[in-house]
Amino acid sequence: MLGLIALTASFLFAKYQWLDPVQAADALFQSETARIKELIRPGSHAAGLSTLTEHTQQWTYWLFFKATSLHEATYAYFSGYLVNEVDRMYLSQFVARNAREIYLAMNVIQVYGIRIGLALAATPLFFLLYVLAGVDGLTERYIRRACAGRESADLHKIGRLAKLMFFASGFTLYLCLPVAMSPFWVIAPLALVFAVSTRVQWQFYKKYF
Repeated sequence: MLGLIALTASFLFAKYQWLDPVQAADALFQSETARIKELIRPGSHAAGLSTLTEHTQQWTYWLFFKATSLHEATYAYFSGYLVNEVDRMYLSQFVARNAREIYLAMNVIQVYGIRIGLALAATPLFFLLYVLAGVDGLTERYIRRACAGRESADLHKIGRLAKLMFFASGFTLYLCLPVAMSPFWVIAPLALVFAVSTRVQWQFYKKYF
């Protein structure tokens, strides 16, 4: 679903924003791969990041292009392979007319796969933040209860909904927006919002235990 949103966003950018959609999509893909190479430069502790992003990139590309045989059809068209009459009609009617769009989509889907890998690599950070913020919030809750304070169901819901809204929308924009951006500018603000909202959620948890 998010992959389709990413493709839709890229086609909108191609129509209204990019002067040369093919060149812009290729530059976006090169920018993301260069960022991965920079993160795993010699001496860094992120060697596994390359493997993760490579797997997610290959998986998303396989899902959208190889599983649908669009990759083979495009390769056959540009290589000039001899095919039967039915395949020739498919290549001439669909692939030939949409070659630029297909190439753009291939680059965008690979960028989408790379960003999925980067998002998955940040999962341990968010799990750690959830545990620490949850423990801190529950500790504050017990202190408030010991001092005859009251829980607030509204603040509990605000914390839970803020976490869901900002966390989900932030990662959706990062995965689907065809703009070169560093993952740190996405993960750092989301980590802050996630930690604060988790603390508020558990600090004002209303059920007794």
